[in-house]
Amino acid sequence: MDLTNIFMIAAIMVAIVLAVSEVLKKTFKINNQYMPITSVVIGIFIGLVFWPLTEYPVYVMLMAGFIAGLTASGTFDLLKAAKKEDEQL
Repeated sequence: MDLTNIFMIAAIMVAIVLAVSEVLKKTFKINNQYMPITSVVIGIFIGLVFWPLTEYPVYVMLMAGFIAGLTASGTFDLLKAAKKEDEQL
C-alpha cells in the first residue's frame, strides 16, 4: 500500500467533506474557528462509512478521511481568504 492510493481516496472524499461541512455550518451555526476540527472529524467519519465499500484496511480509510478533512479545511480557509481579498478590491 503506497501513499498514492490514500491520496486518491482522499481526493475523492474532499468534495463530500466540503459539502457536509458547509451544511453543518449553516444548519447548526458552527463558529468558523471550529470548522477545521469539524472537517477532520467529518472526514474520518466518512472514511469509516466508505470502508465496507472498499478493499482497503480500516486504517487506510481513516488516514484518507483525515487527509480529506485537512484538505477540506484548507480549502475552506483558502476560499474565505479569497473572499476577504475580493471584498477589499
